[in-house]
Amino acid sequence: MRFTATWCGYWGLKMGFDSFIGNRKNIERLQAKIRENRFPHALLFSGPDGIGKRTFALMVAKALNCANAPTGEFCDSCTQCQKTDAGTHSDVMRIGLEDDASEIKIAQIREAIRMLDFRPLEGRSKIFIIDPANLLNASSANALLKGLEEPPDESYFILITNSLHALLPTIRSRCQSYAFTPLSLEDLRRFGSASGTFDELTLRWSRGSIGTYQTLDGAALRVQREGILNFIETAILSNQEDFRELLSVAKEIAGTKQDFGAHLEMIGIVLTDLLYLKEGRSEHVINFDIQDRLEQLAESIATQNLIQLCEFLGVMERSLKTHVNRPMLTEVLALSGNQALAKILDDIPSRSR
Repeated sequence: MRFTATWCGYWGLKMGFDSFIGNRKNIERLQAKIRENRFPHALLFSGPDGIGKRTFALMVAKALNCANAPTGEFCDSCTQCQKTDAGTHSDVMRIGLEDDASEIKIAQIREAIRMLDFRPLEGRSKIFIIDPANLLNASSANALLKGLEEPPDESYFILITNSLHALLPTIRSRCQSYAFTPLSLEDLRRFGSASGTFDELTLRWSRGSIGTYQTLDGAALRVQREGILNFIETAILSNQEDFRELLSVAKEIAGTKQDFGAHLEMIGIVLTDLLYLKEGRSEHVINFDIQDRLEQLAESIATQNLIQLCEFLGVMERSLKTHVNRPMLTEVLALSGNQALAKILDDIPSRSR
């Protein structure tokens, strides 16, 4: 079972576990357990994508088998480490989604359980990395329980998930759980500076995820953000005679099903910036480079209307997995933040008296 590592949370200028950026308490606790020869046979790494869970699982695999480094470390240069990095180590197996599959199948888990009957072929330990563990179906999860209950001394399971509560309680109860959190902005800056790709705006938009930072295109982000800003400004500032233009802009934001979720996420980031400015907490603003523009926009919308916008955006995001009328929802979102319409609605009760 071959796999390729994605190096998130890691920069290779340092060696061993010291090269891992962020979540230092988790790293230090588990490193100590390896040194003290009391490493748990079943681990569960949970947290958002792109913050280093997979990278750290590979580091653990190398430390458990490294031929050169002291106990609790790895050298990155011996055959054991190099094969783990290359995905060719016979004792380090990743169990994930097969081509075109939406779940981890019971046959994959049964094969892993069968491998428990054999001693390690190349290293001291067998390591099974199940990623993403939340995509175990009911049958494969129940099959895994057998392996988690009584694994051989030299066998270890590492389950990785971005959705902890999607796992069966019986799976969670048999694992030592470690929650990984997004990196701080300072940690991200360290990574950006060391990697030679430093871009402050992209760092802030990645919101603690090195994986996201590595995939974001700063130039494309700025172009897409401008379209989102135009939508929000039109939504908030349009007069009655401009409603036709407002609905036209909303249609563009609705776009295709593939783009819709990304557009909603970007709208959410900008609206959050507006809320921070309303609260006088400008240090948390992501779009620092256009803060003057955002401040003018924040002054143009009532706090209650802004909160309503955010609440309805949440409803839209929760509906993404269903078949929804994207243009209609986007039009409602736009109109719910429009200050001219809000004034009309506020005036209706007084006119009716």
